[in-house]
Amino acid sequence: MRIFWKQLLLHLGTLIISLVLLALVLTQGIQGFLTRQKVAELTILSQRAASVMEDFAVIGMWNYLRMQDEIQIIYRYTGAIVEIVTINFNSEFQIFDGITSWIDVADFAPVLDGETVAVFGTSPHPHLGSFLVVGYPVRSGAEPVGVALVGVSMVDLEHAIADMYRITIVALVGVGLFAFVLIYMSSRAISRPLRQVNEAASVIAAGDFEKRLPVGGTDEIGQLAVEFNRMAESLQQQERIRREFIANLSHDMRSPLTSMRGFLTAISDGTIPTEQQPRYLQIVMDESERLIKLSNNILDIYRVQDAEIAITKTEFDINDLIRTTILGFQQRALDKRIMVTSRFAHNSDIVLADEDKMRRVMHNLIDNALKFTPQGGEITVETTVNAISGKVAISVSDNGCGMTEEEQKRIFDRFYKGDQTRNEDKMGSGLGLSIVKEFVLAHGEVITVESEVGVGTRFEFWLELV
Repeated sequence: MRIFWKQLLLHLGTLIISLVLLALVLTQGIQGFLTRQKVAELTILSQRAASVMEDFAVIGMWNYLRMQDEIQIIYRYTGAIVEIVTINFNSEFQIFDGITSWIDVADFAPVLDGETVAVFGTSPHPHLGSFLVVGYPVRSGAEPVGVALVGVSMVDLEHAIADMYRITIVALVGVGLFAFVLIYMSSRAISRPLRQVNEAASVIAAGDFEKRLPVGGTDEIGQLAVEFNRMAESLQQQERIRREFIANLSHDMRSPLTSMRGFLTAISDGTIPTEQQPRYLQIVMDESERLIKLSNNILDIYRVQDAEIAITKTEFDINDLIRTTILGFQQRALDKRIMVTSRFAHNSDIVLADEDKMRRVMHNLIDNALKFTPQGGEITVETTVNAISGKVAISVSDNGCGMTEEEQKRIFDRFYKGDQTRNEDKMGSGLGLSIVKEFVLAHGEVITVESEVGVGTRFEFWLELV
């Protein structure tokens, strides 16, 4: 089921239940309010009737004709039926057939204790229907001598309640229709961007990374659109880098393979003299080493990506590792007249790490520095111990071309190669620094980069001291 219908049905169900409960509460409240009003009105009338009766009782006689006149006045102006019941609860007289025959007068016994009692009954007269009777005590001095009963037909009250019911229902139906429109519109407003996300995701899944979502606000939907566009942009960028990498990789592999094939063919058919063959065989060996290195880099980065990397920590001297790594680049440094300087915090610093991974890290960092340091430049490898944290910082600095802030943000991305106008890494794959980052992260540490165009670059990471 589409999310639009889920939202619509959920909100409509909530609305209907809420309106039904509200209707029940309102109707019960209205009925109770009107009934209490009628009881209060009849209580006042019963007090008046009892007061009239008490006046006659005070003078020591019962003038039934006078009482009947008073009761007739009440009936004429209010439509209420009044009857006096004596202390023994036997009807003394009746008006309009009386009401004591319609109710159980024993229900009014609490009246003699000062309570006001209201009783509902049913009249035998069809035009009266149900009725309400309220009793009030009649006293002679301090002694109760009877009860003044005032009854009124509930037909008018029932009509009023029915009218209020109709008004309430009409109002609730109107509110419900208005709420339905709002619910429909809000459900559409929520489902439309989600549907757009779904459609855009399908387009991107098909390989078209150009698709973007309109950002319509700052709420969760708007934030989702922003993050989706950011994801699509990242995927597009990764796809572009991947294509560039494949193109560069194809070129990098085709060039040495072509050279190797040409030299080997020339050697086999005697084109190259015997005395020159060792030189060309060395070129073939160098090209094969380059292909092996490229293959290893690709294999390493995909092992890291697939979480296949395994760290085996041992205790070793990081300074010795740095020294041997620098010695491996001695000839390259001499060819470019680059001075490689090492500065160690101590003669020996024992760390707990994976020695093979750290050798690869240092190799890639120094190799990267040599690529981007110009003729006659300088590279510095330095260690600094922090006694508080119990770690040693290893940094590799150069005075090469440097990087922009944008390049620094992406320098550790897979397959990324910097601005080609300043990039000296013509034969690189863009995987070396990405491998460095993954190996350092696997040790629970981070690597940072500081660079300035025209000044140089500095990489630094930390390792745990023993």
